[in-house]
Amino acid sequence: MASEKTPAINNEREEDDDLGGDADLDPGDTANLLEDEEEEELEYPGTDPRPEKKAYKIARIVLGIGTFVILFGFLAAAITLIAVSPPCKGQSDLAWWKTTVIYQCYPLSFQDTSGNGKGDLKGIEKRVQYFSDIGVDTVWLNPIFKSPQKDNGYDISDFMAIDPLFGTMNDFKSLLQELHSRGIHLLMDFVPNHTSDEHPWFVESRNNKTSSKKDWYVWADPNEFGGPPSNWISVFGGSAWTFDSNREQYYLHQFSEFQPDLNYSNPDVCSAMVNILKFWLDLGVDGFRMDAVIFLLEDSRFRNETTDPSYSEPNNCTTNITDPACYHSLLHNETTNLHDIHAIFRQWRATLDSYENTRFMVGEAYDPLNLVMTYYGDSNSSEFHFPFNFFLLENKNWTGSDVSRIVSDWLDNMPEGAWPNWVLGNHDNQRIANKAGLYLARALNVLLLTLPGTPTTYYGEEILMTDVYVPPNKTHDKYQGRDSERTPMQWNTSANAGFSTVDPWLPVPSNYTTYNVDVESKSSNSMLNLYMDLVKMRSSNPAFQHINYTNVLNTTEIYVYHRYHKSSSNEFIVVVNFSEDKMTVNLNSTSDWFKDPEYELSTLPGKKEATVDLSSIVLEGGEAVIIKGTGTSNKSCG
Repeated sequence: MASEKTPAINNEREEDDDLGGDADLDPGDTANLLEDEEEEELEYPGTDPRPEKKAYKIARIVLGIGTFVILFGFLAAAITLIAVSPPCKGQSDLAWWKTTVIYQCYPLSFQDTSGNGKGDLKGIEKRVQYFSDIGVDTVWLNPIFKSPQKDNGYDISDFMAIDPLFGTMNDFKSLLQELHSRGIHLLMDFVPNHTSDEHPWFVESRNNKTSSKKDWYVWADPNEFGGPPSNWISVFGGSAWTFDSNREQYYLHQFSEFQPDLNYSNPDVCSAMVNILKFWLDLGVDGFRMDAVIFLLEDSRFRNETTDPSYSEPNNCTTNITDPACYHSLLHNETTNLHDIHAIFRQWRATLDSYENTRFMVGEAYDPLNLVMTYYGDSNSSEFHFPFNFFLLENKNWTGSDVSRIVSDWLDNMPEGAWPNWVLGNHDNQRIANKAGLYLARALNVLLLTLPGTPTTYYGEEILMTDVYVPPNKTHDKYQGRDSERTPMQWNTSANAGFSTVDPWLPVPSNYTTYNVDVESKSSNSMLNLYMDLVKMRSSNPAFQHINYTNVLNTTEIYVYHRYHKSSSNEFIVVVNFSEDKMTVNLNSTSDWFKDPEYELSTLPGKKEATVDLSSIVLEGGEAVIIKGTGTSNKSCG
């Protein structure tokens, strides 16, 4: 891990930005200082009354010729240096995964074409034009592999087959071709930690102790009292061990009992999973989102995990661990983030890198920052192109100072040469419009799409979709109540929001007649049009494509940052008001290096036509503005 900030992400401008020296002086004070200096006037006679000697004349001629030769040499060297110096990279020179906007598409909820109330692959293909319309160029699909669907596809029974619920392999190939024809990349959701208990591998492993698959899962004998081998707890609550009467052993499942953990200490398992990656890469997929990567290895001696001394509730976790909250009563020092796990990721990355066109992988790791950073890899070996950055997604304090700290923590702790990323929502968490409110959610989308690095948008965030109450008789997620953020995409005002011609698998909210693609596409002030403007601005300006960033100001109410790049004279200042009150921000200190300011975008209507006064930027509660200007300082490539 780098001990110093890399030039591209330093929270202070690396270059001389004309703010040094007398930075505390008012510009007018500097002018007064210059005016107060007394300039000595010297009188030069028109001719020298002394006769010039011949020797002096020769010397002056020689000196003049020599000076000319030297100056000409310097000029030629400067021209040569300019000619051979590499220019700053434009966005076309960056890898596609750095300049992209990733759009998470939840297939069950995107578009139903089969008339069963559940989304399918043909439905996604039907909506490919929408991806192009809003400007996203990478689509990540949640699992579509063959599955009993006990955990919405995260319990896979065949990694190389499409679940009939979504369609056929030909449907998948057709979708992939359609996406690629429009320059859109496709990421699949790879679930490497476990399989379904209906997977043929597990069926063979549990039924035959002499089978070649006998050690493809994590099996252990009962403890001396006949109970589970250790105190390990499942993420979903209860013991992480389930007894199997066929083998008379326990098998490990860090999630549900129908999701047995694969044994990555077995080289055959590692090889099998690499072959699965190759299968999909050979079909042309552009990469993978890797699920639950911190869980792949566990202590081979099954030692008890350490109790977390800071955990206090519920207090009965020592005797009753069925509550999912009890998972957090242990430190998980024996079941997550084991050192040897990184060799697995390096093998996956090497597999992807062996393909001619760049393939990409991102890892899901909910962990403290120092552990998450290890999933980038190091200077000797690469792992994930980046691990998902969930710190904005998990944030509960929407203040300028808190958000600024989250941003700086990630940027300042990345390994040298690493690339940042940002996430506001996903299928496992409450929607951002509920967490932050509708007004601030607009501003947070500005944040998402203008911070340095790659943004990921959860479907529906671009139209301000909200969580939906799901009555008990319609619940599908039995473990953590995540149905509310997985409801059908809201396309129009017709029945079922245009998602299906029949009752959908999850209900749509009553506000879908206001928040939907059709209505918002016709309103210039809608979240959808704001989102499209942001994506267009991001894709057309090197300042947003690259990762040069300066934190200008942060308070409880206000967060201000500067985006720039040497390949463009256009620079941008982003101002976000996190309070509910109208705020006036004085940015006059930027006027020395930020010239000709004008409003580029605002989350509220009417601002773009206004004149920018850097000494008095007025923002309504929850408003964000982007100010475009011309930079006057030297800037490095980043």
